[in-house]
Amino acid sequence: MKTMHIKPIKNLFYGVFAVLLYSSCNPESLTEMNRDVNRIDEVIPEYMFTGALLDLPQHSYTVIAQGVQYFSTYKEVAGVGDKYYSFNGTEAPFFYYTGTTENNLWIGKLNRLYQIQKALESQAEEGIDNTNKLALVRILKVYFFHQLTDVAGDIPYFEARLGEQGTLSPKYDTQEAIYKDLLKELDEAAVALTANSPSFGNADLFFAGDIVKWKKFAYTLMLRLGMRLTKVDQGTAQTWVQRAIAGGPMSEEGDIAYLSYAATPGSLNYKINSLVNGDYNSPGGDNVEGGKYAATFINHLKNTADPRLPVLSVVWVRNADGSYRADNSIGTQRGMINGSLNTFPSDFDSYSEPSQLYLNTSSPIIILGPAEAYLLLAEAAIRGWYTGSSAAEAYNQGVRMAMKQWALWPDVAPHSGRISDQQISNYLTQNPFLATGSFEQQFGQINTQKWVSLFGDDYEVFANWRRTNYPTLMPVNYPGNVTGGKMFRRFYIPLNENLTNRENYMEALQRQGFSEFTGDNLTTRVWWDAE
Repeated sequence: MKTMHIKPIKNLFYGVFAVLLYSSCNPESLTEMNRDVNRIDEVIPEYMFTGALLDLPQHSYTVIAQGVQYFSTYKEVAGVGDKYYSFNGTEAPFFYYTGTTENNLWIGKLNRLYQIQKALESQAEEGIDNTNKLALVRILKVYFFHQLTDVAGDIPYFEARLGEQGTLSPKYDTQEAIYKDLLKELDEAAVALTANSPSFGNADLFFAGDIVKWKKFAYTLMLRLGMRLTKVDQGTAQTWVQRAIAGGPMSEEGDIAYLSYAATPGSLNYKINSLVNGDYNSPGGDNVEGGKYAATFINHLKNTADPRLPVLSVVWVRNADGSYRADNSIGTQRGMINGSLNTFPSDFDSYSEPSQLYLNTSSPIIILGPAEAYLLLAEAAIRGWYTGSSAAEAYNQGVRMAMKQWALWPDVAPHSGRISDQQISNYLTQNPFLATGSFEQQFGQINTQKWVSLFGDDYEVFANWRRTNYPTLMPVNYPGNVTGGKMFRRFYIPLNENLTNRENYMEALQRQGFSEFTGDNLTTRVWWDAE
């Protein structure tokens, strides 16, 4: 019979037990055991930069688009919209419209930039050349903040994003101070960009790391912000407009900064997807929120024989069997008058709505492009601030770029975004630039064209309308509206700031001339929107 050696086995057991016991009491090993191997716990600037670009589009559903009379509705939907009916939808996007952490402007979007910046600065301290990457982060910060201050006026800026340093109740800075710093940041960032420093490469969804194109982006944004100041400080406006022109704004189709999407879950154009789900989820019949194109928009496109009309618009014609077919012929298009209806009209089917090309969830979002740059140059020319071409040449080129950009949209029968050179030439022949007109006539023509050309970029169109008062909008004084029949000129600051940052919040309201819970929240002007 074999002898069993129990002692060695017992020793081995106790040894394993001791190791396990030690491991179970070691906090570091427990941390490792609980670490999610599918999550990244460090900042990868390239990955987060891609996310920052995807964060750039700002969205107000149809609140602004109805306000500037692209759209109309027969229903009293819960939003200020085309009837100025309620305050809903006009909260400044401190927390974005979803209120989720990912879309929260402060916690999500601006914090993402802050983390990228910190990681890049840490790498730079170790000798890594991040000159271009840091400059691009500064440019994106300008883009985010200019959209926010344009609708909200005074906001936390210099003390924003300082929570780690203990600043939990940041003061509100004046829009004047914010704009001065935004322009300074753009200038310094554009100058810093160099071909001798690496960039974000394929993580850059716009230009794949092309620094020349990023310089154009920066100077086009500078041109936009400089021109924004024309009503409040013409001298400063001229200085920055001419500096942007000297730097070199966008000038070619390949300069367009846009985001691409796909018709698959997680990759949808979320702005379009919300429109589809909110109002246009089935062709023909009553729309969920009663939305159609506005008469102001459709009439302008028809009266000018604009080739963009059959690209963007459709009337759903009811067949004998109850189905609907798409009709994008120019003569059929018809817009609803803003604020004129409050019950379902019997001829609802006869009004135009967005085409299936425009409502394609794989369609792009343009962030900034040469169409806007050329129209800004045209305005600079009539002001005497630009002599590189005539105002007519810049205007015509702006129109060409604005029409050509629709080729980025996938065709959806019967619509095609490919507008031919001949169509553009015919349009410019029928609607020539008013070269012998007055300043006001030329100014109105340029900025009405910008309203058409920037369709889809609601925030910028809203800002430019307030600066220029073009296009001329149809007066709306719907019963019970909250603005006294006036077009809203700002968004209100979120009321929860009254709870979390009350002292600074109240000071900012009083400084800008309005109080809580009153209609003048929407009609009081921001600094650059001087009367």
